Amino acid sequence: HLQLHRSHDAQYSQQANGKGLTGGMRDMTEEHFGEVRLHLARSTGFTLEADIRVPGEGITVLFGPSGCGKTTVLRCVAGLERAEGLVRIGSEVWQDDEKRIFRPTYERSLGYVFQEASLFAHLNVERNLTFGLERAKVPDGRKRLDEAVDLLGIGHLLKRRVSELSGGERQRCAIARALCLRPDILLMDEPLAALDFARKREILPWLEKLRNELRVPILYVRSEE
Repeated sequence: HLQLHRSHDAQYSQQANGKGLTGGMRDMTEEHFGEVRLHLARSTGFTLEADIRVPGEGITVLFGPSGCGKTTVLRCVAGLERAEGLVRIGSEVWQDDEKRIFRPTYERSLGYVFQEASLFAHLNVERNLTFGLERAKVPDGRKRLDEAVDLLGIGHLLKRRVSELSGGERQRCAIARALCLRPDILLMDEPLAALDFARKREILPWLEKLRNELRVPILYVRSEE
């Protein structure tokens, strides 16, 4: 059984058979940009109860042991998995079961960064970044791409093949790809999990830069170490 609730000190705590999933955010006194209230019960006996308030900027972290429901919450926010409840980001209601609202993933303004970069191996970095922009027919797509490239410091990588990138460089490219569409929220599912210690040290300063300069809320999942 997993429960997520807000406590008085602006922390979140969850318990799953004695193993906790917890999350914290930078400032819970400001008006909430989004809210996530979910209920999910599986035949295995696993139950998820989540009540999360998302601030308009900064990083909200969900952390805990493997299998306690962190990624499930992220997937439900993205519409990749269905749970009962409410998902509101900004002024947009993505799910409200009481009103029978459920918007599919392609109608949700979000960026998703997975544990693996999942870049197209047959395309160079630049073509990986423009792939989604071209299909979404974004009018100022080139400007958005340039901003993401500058923010992540990957301009010198644009003509490289994916096979020529380090693990940290791949993840920076994956984050830039997610930001090109200027999402209302960025979902990051353990983006450092597949990296060794050296590659983690390589990418951490860029995550700090995202936190400090990007005015987009980030919902970030990580496991206890």
